[in-house]
Amino acid sequence: MFNYLIDESGALFGPVEFPVVPGIGTQLPSNAVTLGIELSPAPAAHTWAFVDGALQLQADCRGDVYRTDTGFRETWMKLGDLPDGYTTQAWPGACHRWINGSWAFDETARLVDLNSQALAKRDALLREAILRIAPLQYAEDIGDTTHIEQLALMEWKLYSVELNRLEQQTNFPTAIDWPQVPGSSQ
Repeated sequence: MFNYLIDESGALFGPVEFPVVPGIGTQLPSNAVTLGIELSPAPAAHTWAFVDGALQLQADCRGDVYRTDTGFRETWMKLGDLPDGYTTQAWPGACHRWINGSWAFDETARLVDLNSQALAKRDALLREAILRIAPLQYAEDIGDTTHIEQLALMEWKLYSVELNRLEQQTNFPTAIDWPQVPGSSQ
């Protein structure tokens, strides 16, 4: 006779041997079963399990799985085949999509990602420019600017216009010629 442990998902582990208790005999824990045969090793990504009281070979995808629509990782706890929309293949990253049963590089997604990153950087730089322009513009509005402040105001305004026109560059978003920040020594 061969003893096997059954885990919470129904998978069998073993065979295992339990100690003999003097005067009582072998005591099986509540999560153990005795079989008249020794089970052959399960093929890769499979395990023996009790399903509806019957011994069956089941797919074993427990552990990390990935959603094919988002690539997000989840922990799978059930035995059996994964439902549609899940895979055990690790998601390579944001520029990959699930196509014909595997992850494939998606150039369009890469361009969308580059575009998003470039516009986020541009917007952050524009916010900084607005902080620099505002006090200079106030001085201009009240007629209290120096010649240096007038030049600085013009440089910051030109810089802002150049930032705003980034999307018009020929190779945007793959190659961007970022304007030089006024007053920097780049």
